[in-house]
Amino acid sequence: MAFRAVHAQWGTVFAHLPDLGCGRSWEAVWRVRPPAPITCDECRHSMHAKRSPSGLRFFAHAPGAPECALAGETLAHHLLKLELAAAAREAGAHAELEVRGPEGAWRADVLASDPAGVWRMALEAQLSPITADDIGTRTERMQADGVSSVWFSDRYRPPWFGQVPSVRVKAVDSGGLVVVEGLAKFSGGQWEEGPQVPLAEFLRWVFTGRVVPHRRRGPVRSPLQARLSVWTPPQYAQQEAAHLEKEERRKRLEQEEKRRLLDEERVRWEFLQEHRRREASERAAAQGDHAAAIHALRERQARLEKPAFEFIRRETGVHPFVEDGGAAEFAMGVPVYVGMTLYGVICPVASRVAAIRDRLAALVVFVASERERRRIAAHACPGQRIEVLNGGPAAVPPPRQPTGQDPLPLPDGEDASGPEADRYSRRDRMNP
Repeated sequence: MAFRAVHAQWGTVFAHLPDLGCGRSWEAVWRVRPPAPITCDECRHSMHAKRSPSGLRFFAHAPGAPECALAGETLAHHLLKLELAAAAREAGAHAELEVRGPEGAWRADVLASDPAGVWRMALEAQLSPITADDIGTRTERMQADGVSSVWFSDRYRPPWFGQVPSVRVKAVDSGGLVVVEGLAKFSGGQWEEGPQVPLAEFLRWVFTGRVVPHRRRGPVRSPLQARLSVWTPPQYAQQEAAHLEKEERRKRLEQEEKRRLLDEERVRWEFLQEHRRREASERAAAQGDHAAAIHALRERQARLEKPAFEFIRRETGVHPFVEDGGAAEFAMGVPVYVGMTLYGVICPVASRVAAIRDRLAALVVFVASERERRRIAAHACPGQRIEVLNGGPAAVPPPRQPTGQDPLPLPDGEDASGPEADRYSRRDRMNP
């Protein structure tokens, strides 16, 4: 079945036109003898004019026709093509049925064009199954020759719907077809279903640019399906672009703010880590300094044991007793006894002297240097006796006889100035 054929003398004829498109009547080709010399515009096989019981006029292939695309088209497909052509003419365009492209690269069901020939548009009736890839390829072939396309179907959401510029049509009780799906509008940051309009009105919008095919990028609001391509007024496409640009800018600012906060957090974390490392280093250094100070203090105290021993023996004539180490109650200094009486303290810690200054007031403090003497004097009671001993003979004052007290006898009757004076081990001092 076809509505277009080629007459040997008249050229292209159209069964749906009252004058066949060439100024001739239908009766000039229908039931004439001999048969009218008409052939298929697609396969060049002979055709003859026919009319259906309902009065529809068309051309049918003669018996023995080869496989032809026009011969396989259904009545529903032909009727939809007629509706498309009629609606295109009502919308103010020129419309031709079954127009072949250059070198047969494509064939338009209905080729609509404006009277001035500025634009051409293929109106495709697609009722049979087809893949999205195939329909996309056919669209691209027509587009390559400067022909845009609109695909029409009355099927419920075929798989290719929305992959190419397309709409769904439906017959209404009042007659004619209405576009029920394919139009959309952008509102509130989303695409939503557009209005349902008569087919001729939709084509008028398309031909005048009031609606254009648009590759949707924004989200959709139910019940609109997430189709890739929609028909929409240009201002809605612009609103989507502005909205998406705004959203992109907002997301970019959010990302920048997030990066800024992350950078600040990283800087704070690095600062905290550095602070902790510095504190750990300072603690280690302080512990090292403290340990070194303790070690130095003990060394000074050990070095002064013999000079202090000799100093006290010379002053008192008695072997003193030196404690094993520093005591906290004497500012970590080493206490020295004469008999059971506390006589002096060796190298107390200067910073702790203030707390026991009254206890030290009656004692002799032994130090290893003038600098240490000044430091302790700054914390001690005024007039505190502080003796600087460096272990040399000059640092030891001459012996002074105690008044009102006889010196204690030395072991085995030895003289105080004899060899026993050099014995200051703790074991000997504890057994005078």
